[in-house]
Amino acid sequence: MQPISSTIVFVVCIALAQGAAVQDQVTAIAKKCASEHKMSEEQAKIIFSLVVPKTPEENCYMECIYIGAGVMKDGKYSVEGAKKLADQRFTGADEKTAAVKLIETCKSVSAGSEKCGLAKSVRECFVKNGNNISFFPPPK
Repeated sequence: MQPISSTIVFVVCIALAQGAAVQDQVTAIAKKCASEHKMSEEQAKIIFSLVVPKTPEENCYMECIYIGAGVMKDGKYSVEGAKKLADQRFTGADEKTAAVKLIETCKSVSAGSEKCGLAKSVRECFVKNGNNISFFPPPK
């Protein structure tokens, strides 16, 4: 194998491993949060979709995951945490650029009056502005 080909294969393997690591991390967080918030298996799938939570229970489940993944910290949306997740999740330059743009677009979201409302507001912003960018890959 040529040196350049070896390098490309290595980089692709690293990129795939990073994506799998994020997937494993999010799946573990989702299981923990589903248990804590007594979500059914069907309800828990919301994190792997582009669906906005409809109930306080779903809001709080989403908040638990966002906290676990670093998207929320100390009751606030964490731009730094979201960028770190995006850096781990996305391997292509275009994907990362789109994700960072989305993160910046959503930095001014507020909690509103609903229980666990910040998580819902963050998800609404991601869905509205994300052009199908999914930070949370579904388990395989």
